[in-house]
Amino acid sequence: MDRMKMHVVIVGGSLAGLMHGIAIKRLGHDVTILEQHQSSTREGQAAGIVTMEHSQKFLDRHDLLKHQPYAVNCSSVQVLDKNMKVKIEFQRPMMMSSWNVLYYRLRANFDGLASSYCTHTPSEPSRIGHAVYEQGKRVTNIHSDAQKIQVEVEDRVNQSISTVSADQVIVADGSASQMRHLLQPQLKHSYAGYVAWRGTVIESRVSHETRSIFQNKTTLHTTPGGYIALYMIPGENGSLEPGKRLLNYVWYTNISNDSSEFQQAMTDTAGRQHHHTLPIGKMRSRVWEKQREIAHQLLPQPFAELVDRTTQPFISAISDIEVSEAVFFGGKLLFVGDALVPFRPHVACSTNQAALNALLVEQLLAGEISLASWERQVLDYAHATRLRSVTWGCWYQVGYLSFFASKVRHLVTLCGQRLRSGYISITG
Repeated sequence: MDRMKMHVVIVGGSLAGLMHGIAIKRLGHDVTILEQHQSSTREGQAAGIVTMEHSQKFLDRHDLLKHQPYAVNCSSVQVLDKNMKVKIEFQRPMMMSSWNVLYYRLRANFDGLASSYCTHTPSEPSRIGHAVYEQGKRVTNIHSDAQKIQVEVEDRVNQSISTVSADQVIVADGSASQMRHLLQPQLKHSYAGYVAWRGTVIESRVSHETRSIFQNKTTLHTTPGGYIALYMIPGENGSLEPGKRLLNYVWYTNISNDSSEFQQAMTDTAGRQHHHTLPIGKMRSRVWEKQREIAHQLLPQPFAELVDRTTQPFISAISDIEVSEAVFFGGKLLFVGDALVPFRPHVACSTNQAALNALLVEQLLAGEISLASWERQVLDYAHATRLRSVTWGCWYQVGYLSFFASKVRHLVTLCGQRLRSGYISITG
């Protein structure tokens, strides 16, 4: 990769886009993030995030707000039966954060955005690139000429069209990536047969008994045709104070996508049907009332209490898509994060993938690894983790035969990757 100063355009301003923007500007390149959302205020995205090894490594390396905690420490995982007795418990320390906390933290590091989450923005080193975060900008087309990538951009506020020239483009526009559809239209989402109901409840709004059961632990409970997973995350403005934290859950249930139940669940208050995620605040009250009734029938009382006290639920239809190509236009355009491939949420690895991709892009642009090495590493992680997420889904949602078939595919993929890596290291 050319190590001269570049103008890098990043399509998508969520966590993956911001991580790449921070790493690239710290190399001295100018970075423009184009985000189609029209405001810097991104409330209502309180979904829980597990900050795994690559996320922690990225923050250790690039976060200038290290004095400010960003996660709840969970010490172990417990599986409870219908009587709330512990069936299985094992030590697995994990750091639980939220989309809001990480978004505002990354914005403070990227372009100095002050917020109630990060009131004091960090002081940057002197030798960094220029960082611009543009809202309300939707990328409609991309093409390459002899030297540059030309990015066609629609301004969603004034409806104008402009073209931005870039030396490098990073595509980070999420699981429903429009750039993936544009450049790889043959890749289609396939519904996995189940949905994830999600919600959060402020710790102080539940009973003391319920709070004590879930205190600083990741908790699972299986039901016929699904399971529910729950853990604590930071509360409003990133608060880690007991009583102000949030109990965050994901409840998986099997629903056929040609059923009226699915159509009802994915239709918002304005009558619009969603294909992937029905956003927070858009669920119709009668749909959630029915789900509350089901919770009281299927779930132990503490879990049902959380569902009952959820005021802003949302739902995602779980789907699969094949891993996209990562490199286009001779390396001048790279797909990263969920735009490369989204995982089923069981493995909680989307942010981890984004962080790994960003750390590898940093090495690529610094000339420490080749484009071929970057591509191999990001695709190996994407393929293996996607298959692992499918395996988890088969175990809980489908049955043993599908689980074992998926597990074999996962293991074969891992073995192939390790053999190839060994061959590459031997041959230099």
